[in-house]
Amino acid sequence: MLTFRNASVVFILVIVGLIIYDYQHDLSVWGYVITFFTGSLLIAWGCYFIQSGFFVKAFYKGDTDKNEISITFDDGPHENTPVLLDILARHQLKAAFFCIGKNIPGRENIIQRITGEGHVVGNHSYSHNNMIDLWPLNKLMADVSMADDEIQKATGKKCKLFRPPYGVTTPIIAAMVKRKKYSVIGWNVRSYDTTIKNKERLMKRIFRLMKNGSVILLHDTTPGIDIVLENIIAQAKNMNLKIVGIEKLLGIKAYETE
Repeated sequence: MLTFRNASVVFILVIVGLIIYDYQHDLSVWGYVITFFTGSLLIAWGCYFIQSGFFVKAFYKGDTDKNEISITFDDGPHENTPVLLDILARHQLKAAFFCIGKNIPGRENIIQRITGEGHVVGNHSYSHNNMIDLWPLNKLMADVSMADDEIQKATGKKCKLFRPPYGVTTPIIAAMVKRKKYSVIGWNVRSYDTTIKNKERLMKRIFRLMKNGSVILLHDTTPGIDIVLENIIAQAKNMNLKIVGIEKLLGIKAYETE
């Protein structure tokens, strides 16, 4: 598996090789430029694609031999969340909600309902700051710990599951995950429900990607997300895909107390 560690070793060996070759044969500067450009592209790929496991291992799909999928929601709790919970209750289904810590105060009843009805709550940072992936380790640790505290105060549960904001991973995020002993949860169906405004186009994208083992990424905050959820449930039935909780799909535990 390609990881940051083994890629770094290869990169260093290539640079050493280039220096030796340059000393003996007068290598063009383009040799260094191309090498550094390729390395930069590799790092960008590893940061953006959580499924790559480049910096930290992420659980992003279930057993592809089983006709099971999971639905996950980010950025709550939100005013849309109770509507989603109503739909899930009506269909007797379970989902996972990766919550932003700063959204919890004043909405404790929502997050209590999430866990009370058997859904999973995960840590999605406290601030969801758009520069969080560039923060130093101590500041990042403080942020996710604040989210843990808000979740624990509201539910009595200590999270083991973490989903990085925007799905971006870095060496610093990997170090934080190791210290906190989190399981990182990714996805293999990124809906882009926050950017694709045309619901027909959005549903076509999700349906095209849905398959055995899928972890679907949605957002509580998306207008009309209740309609999207209803359509996914209906399509899953048509495709003979069973919607199960994230713990069952991935074979992991969501809380330290369990």
